[in-house]
Amino acid sequence: MFIAMGLMLLGMILGWLLRGRAWLGLLARCVSPAIMLLLFSLGVAVGGNRELMNNLPLLGGKALLLTLAGVAGSLACVAVIRRWFRDFPAAPGAGNARKTPVDAHPPHDGE
Repeated sequence: MFIAMGLMLLGMILGWLLRGRAWLGLLARCVSPAIMLLLFSLGVAVGGNRELMNNLPLLGGKALLLTLAGVAGSLACVAVIRRWFRDFPAAPGAGNARKTPVDAHPPHDGE
């Protein structure tokens, strides 16, 4: 793991040092096909692993349960936050923003 992170950091530093070069643009166009090739290779490796393929229904069920629990937790947090912060200010530039007492009675310039 540290090797992969180190290689990525080294690539970032090298890219920063060599930015603005013409051949760097050509290299950037190779990134998507390289990622697709890596994903395909990963799929072949997973498909060739008998133990993983046999346990895939169990792993998929756990992944589904984890996803649903994450969504339920997020919705619960939103409900709690909305309960605590009922009257939050409107976004700047919102067309139908409610007027606050300060907006309804602007300050008078010495009058």
